[in-house]
Amino acid sequence: MRKVLFIGLGHMGSSLFKGILKNKKIEAVFYGYDTFKELQDKVINSVDRAKTLNNLEEIISIDINYIIFAVRPIDFDELCDNLNKLDLTNKTIISMVNAIEIEDLKSKFKQHQNLKIIRIMPNMNASIQKSVTAIAHSNVAKEELDFVIKMFESCGIVELIEEKNFATFTAISGCLPAYVFTFFKAITDYGIQNGIEKEKVFRIVEQSIIGSIENASNSGIELKDMIASICVPNGSTIQGQKVLEDNDFEQIIKKCLEQADKYSKPIK
Repeated sequence: MRKVLFIGLGHMGSSLFKGILKNKKIEAVFYGYDTFKELQDKVINSVDRAKTLNNLEEIISIDINYIIFAVRPIDFDELCDNLNKLDLTNKTIISMVNAIEIEDLKSKFKQHQNLKIIRIMPNMNASIQKSVTAIAHSNVAKEELDFVIKMFESCGIVELIEEKNFATFTAISGCLPAYVFTFFKAITDYGIQNGIEKEKVFRIVEQSIIGSIENASNSGIELKDMIASICVPNGSTIQGQKVLEDNDFEQIIKKCLEQADKYSKPIK
């Protein structure tokens, strides 16, 4: 039986941990570890089948196969230093630490030859099993990769992405929920301010956004043509669209993504 360890049970780590454990078809034993023991106990006790790792040395005695790094970038170096004291032979490292590349991981574990490494980038929607998780890998056998893909498909969809594109993926997926929430907030705030009840506004805007995206994805029509088809002359849509265009709305979004992309790249 495979044994999987999550190191770091903060919001993102616990969302993935809980999402994966909801999938009863994943045949593995799952352990959780966090330096904040109150948080660790809270997460472990909230999930069936989860077990506690008391200290990192138990990675060896328990014979953990997959070690998932779900820590903050500020805690990454200390974690690597502690793990470097252990024999990581035949273990697979799975890292979701932002801006830490596979080569960075290899350099941290130089004494461990042929270390199996997988880099992932999920988003916060893992908490409702709607994440998009990117995966890049090095020295990983197909059977192991298939298992990892199956694990993270428990939390949404998985895309194999070339590592050189991870920063862009982070911008358009990992960071995207915050930008969507901002868009959602602006529209719902407007509806509420103009007299529609909050719950009703949320239903209206939610369905309108979801329906529009599904329509665009399934229509086979270019997005610019779909926009043009709604913006009929002298209609209300075109008046609002002109405001977006006059204020360079598309360019604002692209500048936002460029900044996120830039800060998702490792500092060399």
